[in-house]
Amino acid sequence: MVNQLVQRLTNLDFKNLINLKKKLKVYIYPNLQGLLLGLFVFFCFLISVFYENNSGLLISIVIFFIFFISIFISHQNINNLRINFLTEYLVEANKTEHINFKIINDAKEKKLNIDLEINKSILQNFNLSDKIKEFNIKYNYDKRGVYSLNKIILKSIYPFGIIRTKINYQPFSKVYVFPQKLIPNQELLQEFKIHQNNNSDEFDGIDEYKKGDSYSKIAWKKSTIGDKKFVKEFKSFKSSKKSILDLNKYSHIEFEKLLSYSVFILDYYFTKSLNLTFKHKDSVFNLNENKNSLNKILKYISNVKN
Repeated sequence: MVNQLVQRLTNLDFKNLINLKKKLKVYIYPNLQGLLLGLFVFFCFLISVFYENNSGLLISIVIFFIFFISIFISHQNINNLRINFLTEYLVEANKTEHINFKIINDAKEKKLNIDLEINKSILQNFNLSDKIKEFNIKYNYDKRGVYSLNKIILKSIYPFGIIRTKINYQPFSKVYVFPQKLIPNQELLQEFKIHQNNNSDEFDGIDEYKKGDSYSKIAWKKSTIGDKKFVKEFKSFKSSKKSILDLNKYSHIEFEKLLSYSVFILDYYFTKSLNLTFKHKDSVFNLNENKNSLNKILKYISNVKN
C-alpha cells in the first residue's frame, strides 16, 4: 500500500501541478449600481430588524438572492477562458503591424458580453459561441529592439449589470522589432547587383542573332547599322558567386542606417531566392530560401549593438 502511494507520488508531473496553480484568477466586484443596490439591501435589513417589518426583510432576502445568482453567473461567464499568444513576433519598425492571438473557451457554455481591454481602452466587445476566437492588436514601434506586450484584461458585467468580473493576463511573448527597410545607397546597390526594375538578370554584352532568340532582346540600334541582327545577352544573377554582406566593412555608413539598408538587401535576396552570407563581428548567418533563415537574421538585427 505504502509502496504504491510512493510510486504514484514519484510519477506525478510536478511541473504541471505548478502550472495548475498559475490558472488565471477571476476578480469579482460590484459596480456603482451594485454598490447602491447593496446599500439598499442593508437599509432594508436594518428596517426589518428595528421596526420588525417583514416586508423589509423579504425585500432584502430577494435582492440578496439576486446578488448571489449574479455573482455565480458572472463568475461562470468569464471562468475557464485561456488566452493564447505566440512565443515571439517579428515586426518592422515605423509600420503598423497586427499581433494575432486566440481566446479559448474550455467550458461547454457560451460566453456573453465580454469586453477586451488593452491600455485602459475597450478594444472589442464580443460573445464567444465557438471554442476558439481569433483577435489581433495593432502595434506601431518607432525604434528597433525587443519589446513585451501590454497587459490584457477581459471584463464582463453579465447578466444583471450589477456585478463585474475580470481576468488580468500578462503575455510572456517577445516582440522583435527590426529596422525599417530603406533603399541602400548607390554603393551597396551596385555591389549587390540590386536592380530597381525587378529584373534579376545582369547585362552581359551583345551577340549575333541566332534562330530561336527572343525578338524582345534584339539590339535594334546595332542591328540597323549592318545587315545582321544582334541580340542583348544577359546572365542570370543566380549563377553569380555567393554574395557576402559583412557589416564590418561599412564603418563609414551610420550604423542604424546600415541596418535599414541590410533589411532591404536581405528582403531582396530572399524574394529572388538568392543565397547570401550575413556577417557582423563574430556572428555569421546564411540566408537561403527557408523563411526561418531570414527571420533568424532579422531577430539578430533587431537588438544588435554596434
